[in-house]
Amino acid sequence: MSGSIITEDKLAQRQIPKLKSLLKKYRQVKTMQASLLQLSELASTVTDLNDFYASLVHIIDSLLTTNSVHIALANPEKNLEIVYCHNPVEDRLAQRVEFKDWRKGLTGLVFLDKAPLHCSAAERMALAKAGKIVLYGSSFVDWLGVPLRRGNQVIGVIALQSYDHNLYFDDRDCQLLEFIAEHIVTAIDRVKSRAMLEQCIEQRTRKLTDANRRLQMEISERQKAENMHQVLLEVSAVVASTKELSEVFSKVHQQIARLITSQSFYIATKVSGSKELSFPYYQDEVVVDIDASKRTEIFVELALKAAKPVLISQGQMITLNHDGTKERMPYLLNFDKKNQPQTWLAAPLMENNQAIGVIATQHYFSDDVFEEKHLELFRFVAQQVASAIVRERDLSVVEQSKESLELIVNERTEALQATNLNLRMQIEERRKAESRLYYEAHHDALTKLPNRAMFTDRLTHALRHMKRHPERSFAVLFIDLDRFKVINDTLGHHTGDKFLIEIASRLTDCVRDNDVLARLGGDEFVILLDSPSCIDDVEEVADRIITAIEQPFEIDGNSLYSNASIGIAQCAASYQEASEILRDADAAMYQAKSLGRGRYVFFDDSMREQLLASMTLEQELRVAIKEGQFELHYQQISDLAQSHTIGFEALLRWQHPSKGLLTPSEFLFMAEETGMILDIEHWIIQEVGMQLKLWQLEQEYQNALIGINLSGRYLTQPNQLKELLTHISNNHIEPQRLIIEFSESAISQQPDLALASLKKLRKIGVKLALDDYGASSSSFNYIHNYPFEFIKLDRSLTRSLGANEKHLALVTALQALGNQFGYRLVAEGIESEEVLEKLKQAGCDFGQGYHIAKPARLISTEQESDDKSCA
Repeated sequence: MSGSIITEDKLAQRQIPKLKSLLKKYRQVKTMQASLLQLSELASTVTDLNDFYASLVHIIDSLLTTNSVHIALANPEKNLEIVYCHNPVEDRLAQRVEFKDWRKGLTGLVFLDKAPLHCSAAERMALAKAGKIVLYGSSFVDWLGVPLRRGNQVIGVIALQSYDHNLYFDDRDCQLLEFIAEHIVTAIDRVKSRAMLEQCIEQRTRKLTDANRRLQMEISERQKAENMHQVLLEVSAVVASTKELSEVFSKVHQQIARLITSQSFYIATKVSGSKELSFPYYQDEVVVDIDASKRTEIFVELALKAAKPVLISQGQMITLNHDGTKERMPYLLNFDKKNQPQTWLAAPLMENNQAIGVIATQHYFSDDVFEEKHLELFRFVAQQVASAIVRERDLSVVEQSKESLELIVNERTEALQATNLNLRMQIEERRKAESRLYYEAHHDALTKLPNRAMFTDRLTHALRHMKRHPERSFAVLFIDLDRFKVINDTLGHHTGDKFLIEIASRLTDCVRDNDVLARLGGDEFVILLDSPSCIDDVEEVADRIITAIEQPFEIDGNSLYSNASIGIAQCAASYQEASEILRDADAAMYQAKSLGRGRYVFFDDSMREQLLASMTLEQELRVAIKEGQFELHYQQISDLAQSHTIGFEALLRWQHPSKGLLTPSEFLFMAEETGMILDIEHWIIQEVGMQLKLWQLEQEYQNALIGINLSGRYLTQPNQLKELLTHISNNHIEPQRLIIEFSESAISQQPDLALASLKKLRKIGVKLALDDYGASSSSFNYIHNYPFEFIKLDRSLTRSLGANEKHLALVTALQALGNQFGYRLVAEGIESEEVLEKLKQAGCDFGQGYHIAKPARLISTEQESDDKSCA
């Protein structure tokens, strides 16, 4: 008996999992039924599609365990447009989709094929390689889309994305999504039907409203016509019965105000014998005193010149011809911005077919207060006002003729006296101007010191004097200020000018009265020391200058510091021109700067040889750019843990016609100094783009990265950064496969501007690397505050790992910080197995060096096959 009970218990226990599975399926079916019922109810009651789409996401999430969905509908031009997108993984997907080329997307394929499409990540890549689609957005794990059908017509697409490797779509999901698509179409049709009904009601209401408005306008127009006739009669009566012209103007204004809004009304008349205007009557609701010079252009060129009534409103000028027809043309009012009228109405005052004045009104706050019919009103009023003005003028002609003779005599007497006085003043001004022009031509406007022209003249004179009197001597000191550019850029040109004035004052205290101190321009000053007794005298002056400049400058509350780098050229019989002495003093000054600044250096012939060598190198470098003498050698970057290649660093080499293969250390400084570095780097970007394009055909390197080292100009000069982004785009480079390396010196000069530029590069997908980390006093600020994906350890730090445990601990710490801040370490200069093992021990991710692979030119698979066929 007990044995049978045990057997039954075992059977019951075996049934428990099956029962649980059935219970789970029952609950799922129940949930599905509830969601489908909710969907059906939602589709039958929808009034707003946006609310419907938002609710639809929750139903899809309960049915298909994903809420990444977008819906696209066909517009009247039969093109797809996204009407709703919900994607928690990539919330800007809708903005990134280029639907002007929608046929090249998965959504477009569903719409065009009119059939469901189930696509995995691998199938998506295959479609992209086949050219059937264009990739955009983040990579998904699985994708499912079905068409939205209205009968046999496809009106859009609904699609789901899965980013979870545990979630894939199946046939059941496809059937559910098709069911959901039917309800979406139902909801869309319901909303459209409701909109059409509302539109029909609105159109009928609008027709009734328009009919009523036309009736009211007809009544109003009749009342306005009666008022206008009454006003015209009153204006005629005022002109006929009123003698004082000012009273005529005021009463006419009152009558016009009965018909139109004319708080701003004025009458202008031409001053006899000139183009100026007078304003015998002026009323303005905004401006108290009229500025006639700003109105003359409007009056003369419009109403007076056209001799027609003019209305300017809503960007259009309308004129009334004598036969009652109207002409229109575009026109904008051009008054002062402070008191800008919105509309202007005027008519000319005519006498014998000539315009003698203008009546005008304007409004500041509305552009529709005046109408075209008011042109006739103003023409009539202008005729009446013109008759009153002519009448008043004729009465005053007699009085004016009596006074004219006396005025002519007085004017001619005053004119003769003024002419004599003016002649004496002109002679004196010319003498002062000549003196001032000579001074300005030979002196610096800021410091009042002699300028280059005057200094060259004095130096030429000293050179000629020395040739006649060999016992006489002189020396030229070429002075350049350190940190002036920083002061000027940081505190502004005003502070920089004050700084230069103070420099000029201190230099003046350091020289004798018979010496010549001049400013050549910028922060460059020169001194002509006259007849120094020995070289000690020259050195004493140079020491005084350096000591004086070293002292702090208190300018506008700022303590400023600078140094002077001085180049000295002594007179010699070999000099023929003043420019030769200046050239050698300038060369010595640059030598002083290169030795540490804040010092002086005497010129010798070796400096000239260095200048010639630099000039030759510059010329050869320009030829190399023109003739394409550069080439790229690629050094392998390996994953130290898995021992496989992740990419290469492109290293620049110059195949010099006579010197052979040159490394960047031998010529790149000249390229940086002359600005040719930009042309070279543009060539590098073009070559890297071609190499990446070749690698698309080679399975081995399809995902390989290429790193290039660029100048810091791109981080501190926005125009250069914009040009870099253009070059990357024009060379069809996949940004995610490009690593751009910058050194710390490129960032440290302007950290904030550099950070903004790095973010722009990172935004387009470029990978960023901080190069030569650990070469000197490196900052941790660049590690956690800047968007670098790679930190490249300098070869000097890498080589020291075998003998310096502290450096090994530093690498270990940097690797640990990388896990927190999101960067990966790349060790440069791995030249032994010992160093390689040390780096692996420290957890370093990647590395490069001669022990892994030497830099070399790359030959693609396609080129190899061509070479073999040629052989």
